This record gives sequence, C-alpha cells and structure tokens, in this order.
Amino acid sequence: MRPPRTGTSLERRRLIDRGRRLLASVLAGLAVLAILQCLESTVATQTVLLAAADIDRGQTIHAGDVEAVSVPASDAFAGALRHVADAEGLIARVDIAEGMPILGTLAGERPATPPGHTVIDVRLSGGWEGLLPGDAVGLTASGICSAYPSDAPNTGETCAIAARAVTMGMPAEPEAGSGTALVPFALPSDEALRILTLQDQGMIVAVATEERY
Repeated sequence: MRPPRTGTSLERRRLIDRGRRLLASVLAGLAVLAILQCLESTVATQTVLLAAADIDRGQTIHAGDVEAVSVPASDAFAGALRHVADAEGLIARVDIAEGMPILGTLAGERPATPPGHTVIDVRLSGGWEGLLPGDAVGLTASGICSAYPSDAPNTGETCAIAARAVTMGMPAEPEAGSGTALVPFALPSDEALRILTLQDQGMIVAVATEERY
C-alpha cells in the first residue's frame, strides 16, 4: 500500500478553496447587478436635454451644444426639451451653464420677418442692451423729427419714428468711441426707407415694450 501524497493533496485543497472564493465573488457580483437592474426597472425615467457646454445669451443652439440623457422622472424637468432636434436653431435667452437642463423658457425661436416688413440695420444711440431676437420695441429719435408726419408722437425735440420694430438678431459690438451699435430690425417698408435715409442725421434709441414677436 502506497503512502498518501500529502503535498499534492494540500496544494489541491488550496486550489479548490481559491476557486470557491472566486466563484463566490462572481456570484455576489451577479447578485448585486441583478438587484440594481431590478431597482432601475422600478424607477421611472425620462429623457432631457442638458447643455454640453456653456451657452451664451443670444447664442444660436446647435446639435453639438446639447446632449440627451436619461434621468429619474421629476416635475422639475417638466419644461425640459427632450430631443436634440427640439433645441437646434433656438436662441438662448439667458446664459446656460454646462450641465443645465434646456428648459423651454431658456430658449426661443428666431423670429420670421412679418409680412410687409423689411430688415435693416438701425444705428442705436441707446436702448440696445438686453435686446434679444424676437423682442418688439419702439424707436424714438431726436434731430430728425421735422421729416416725420405731424400725427406721429412728437415733443418738438423727440419723436416716435417706429411704434413696433421687431429685433431680428443680436446687437453688434458697439463701435469704438461712437457710443452706438447696429441692431437688425424688421420694420414696415416705408418706415425702413425713411430711417435708412435719416438715421445718420440724428439719434435713435429703442424703447422697450412687454411684447415679443
């Protein structure tokens, strides 16, 4: 009768124990994964758009500026856009930081030119700060009022030259040393022609209203 191979049996037991521990770890990991999947399946989710990078006020939003992510359903995201196509082409009404949800109140559509209107650049001496595409403003002038109809609101020094001008783009950077900035407005054609002819002879300012086009 041969003596037992003690060394080999000990090594074998160690291998078996190691295999059992490894198997137990794998099974424990699978159990955790299964639990997480079950929990995930019981939590309602929704898709929302987040800013993929900082978006400046007045900036046109492009597909690369946003990303769609899945988040737990919440009333806080009720007004959030859900698809990239929904945000593409919109104009940011405020600065939107990276990672912020793109809410419908934070961005708006670029306005279309109203029928019978034409778009011109008007040189403003004031009132352009804060203007966004779609804002409707009045235009008041000084120094050129004699060229306007007597039925236009006129104090002798200032007069209303446009009751409703629709802002069609962001104001350009103010010209160095001039204190003026060019702003594209949609105006009725007769008002647009008169302003183009006379705007270099006086000063024009925008008067804010509550209206958006």
